[in-house]
Amino acid sequence: MDAVKRLARFLAVAGLAFASPAWADYMGPSYLKVPGVEGGAAQAKYQGWVRAEGNYWTARPPRREIRGISGKESGLKFTGPRTPANGPSALMLAIDKRSPGLARMMEVCRSGAKLPELTYAESSELARHPQEHGPRPSSVPEFYEYALRGVRLTCPVVADAPEQAFGVHFEAIEWLNYTPQPRPIPLTTAPARLPGSARSGTSRAFVVSWFAPVADANPGQCPVMNRKPTQDEYFALMPPERAAQQRAALAKGGGANTVVMPFRGPDEMNVILLPGLVADPGHVTPVADVVRGFDLDGDDGSGPPPSHTRAHRNFTSPDGRKGIDNQLFTIQGCIAGWRRNGFLPMIGNELRRAGGLSILIEVSGIDNERNDDDVTVTILYSADPMRRDGSSKVVLPDFTFRVNDNPEFSQDFVRFRGRLVDGVIMTNPVGKVTMHEGPASTWSLAQARMRLEFTADGGLRAQLGGYRDWREFLTMAFFQASDYENTIGFNSPAMYNATRRAADGLKDPATGEFTGLSAAYEIEGVPAYIPPEQHLQLAAGGAFKGVPAR
Repeated sequence: MDAVKRLARFLAVAGLAFASPAWADYMGPSYLKVPGVEGGAAQAKYQGWVRAEGNYWTARPPRREIRGISGKESGLKFTGPRTPANGPSALMLAIDKRSPGLARMMEVCRSGAKLPELTYAESSELARHPQEHGPRPSSVPEFYEYALRGVRLTCPVVADAPEQAFGVHFEAIEWLNYTPQPRPIPLTTAPARLPGSARSGTSRAFVVSWFAPVADANPGQCPVMNRKPTQDEYFALMPPERAAQQRAALAKGGGANTVVMPFRGPDEMNVILLPGLVADPGHVTPVADVVRGFDLDGDDGSGPPPSHTRAHRNFTSPDGRKGIDNQLFTIQGCIAGWRRNGFLPMIGNELRRAGGLSILIEVSGIDNERNDDDVTVTILYSADPMRRDGSSKVVLPDFTFRVNDNPEFSQDFVRFRGRLVDGVIMTNPVGKVTMHEGPASTWSLAQARMRLEFTADGGLRAQLGGYRDWREFLTMAFFQASDYENTIGFNSPAMYNATRRAADGLKDPATGEFTGLSAAYEIEGVPAYIPPEQHLQLAAGGAFKGVPAR
């Protein structure tokens, strides 16, 4: 772990990544009940309320803390909302301009009338800290509900913005169904119950030496790259007098920096937290026909899309498979910091290679390395560090890795069933895979599947694909606010709008919206060993209980 700590100190000094505080508030639907306003929301409990697309509490919320750079802090906890315990304070909202309730909301706002009371509801899952995982406790409601009293609305207009800004300024607040907690609630969980592995054949294990999104298809895929926000964007919506004041105040530091840059929305609202409040700056997508990934929806895109998917660009894989769904590639493929040699893959993989959490992949039941009708593929985790050759980033093969029996990780062990055809393993889908990329990054893929092949030098080359919840993806992508805009090379409002448009799966039966973004990740691994006792228990299936290695 010393190497991880040294890297963390470097990041803190550089001000670039996981070591400084972060913004990541609430992205996704919440609901506002306003007397006399029919909002048209479709969510069962809040039908007829006004739906908002995101929120944050107070005019300038403090950044959230980054947790666990060393991997020692558990993510098995549930933190309550960042809602003020009392008033006066403010709630900042973004409402889609297509909302049935918007016209009436604007009338109420422009009247300047004080409203005696509004009711507001926000999802407890979307409001929790983004580095947490594990089940919602029974003591936590699905939606937190609040009564806001003595309310005045503000509603600055940006003509070309897709969403309308509202400031809900209240004198008092009452928490209706939850009591503020001074500390996060610790969670308990159980190891995943794995099905038994294939009964015959040999097994091969690998430690993952590289894991990153598929963001590269061809050298010329980007006529231009996406850009960070400009100085002019920060001042664009300010009244002239305020803009002049800010220019003078920031001049000695070279202009608007990453601390103030998020507040470039109307009324200096935060566009990292509410990125729909300004006009869409436009997002550059890559030009490519051949892209790695999977056919997740069973459709090749040649005709009208089936009801469970949104119409989108389909690709062809390098091995000739049609109908490849990889909309995450369209978002990240022209962002320099997400490309193969970009900042984020480099940092994430370096943290893992320098002693962070190791990802293991075991392939079992191999009767024939070219063709086999029944093999199993298992994703596991180990606290044992990778070994390197001392002079480069090369991970050394053939070391033993003990399987981590900590339920925080063993709850997410997953086993796929697959077939080996002409040296390539294709697995069946599983409902959900939760990946622990490292202490700062845990996320899920729905309808997940894998493609794997053994390399000539004994290693592994693989892909993992499925649907990411676009809200979870953006919450993590924006976790470092304008620090990441500047370092990785994107504009948050542009990326937000592009991602919402790109979401192509996981159709919500109530609203008809698509919450899933098709995605694929590239994996490389070197040969490794799992202790025999642990291998035998894993092969038997059930909950992994941590048989000690000799």
